[in-house]
Amino acid sequence: MRGSGARGDTRRDAIAAAALELYLERGFGVSIDDVAAAAGASKQTLYKFFGGRDGLARAAMELELERVIGPMREATSRDGDAFERLADFAAAYQQVLFSERCLAMYRFVIGTANESPDFGRAFNQTVVDYVIGLVTPLIAEVDGDEDDAPARAEQFIGALQGAELNRALAGATPDTTRLARLRASGLAGLTR
Repeated sequence: MRGSGARGDTRRDAIAAAALELYLERGFGVSIDDVAAAAGASKQTLYKFFGGRDGLARAAMELELERVIGPMREATSRDGDAFERLADFAAAYQQVLFSERCLAMYRFVIGTANESPDFGRAFNQTVVDYVIGLVTPLIAEVDGDEDDAPARAEQFIGALQGAELNRALAGATPDTTRLARLRASGLAGLTR
């Protein structure tokens, strides 16, 4: 049948989206039955697409990554000065990271990683490594040091989060003045 792959991908994404909403609302303890009911699918369909709970959680996380990574990817891929693109990335990163949806996702990952270490590793490989990979080439261009760029990218990302991430994860509203200071500090740490 022509197009059945696209329909399968659409169905798979719809199930992953339903799972994500349940995870964000109720945590990783959501059962396959709950997800199947919310997605209007059978348990067999979920197992066919995802292999089980961990595969379903990874697919949900990857789907969310695609939704939120766009502004960061766009900032790094523009033409122009690498330092300016890093500044644009920093603003986009903080906007995404400190959104309620992303904070809920982080809370979910933190709560789930203890119960499912494979899920925590998948998050690191899917999200953390991807974000660091976005800025590493720009940092290498700005600093002129390709060998040290991955470590500098990690430092840069850490500087953009600062203690404000802990405050936000604990329920405090992110302070825009502190976020601006974190961006300025992270960018000041780069050689131009």
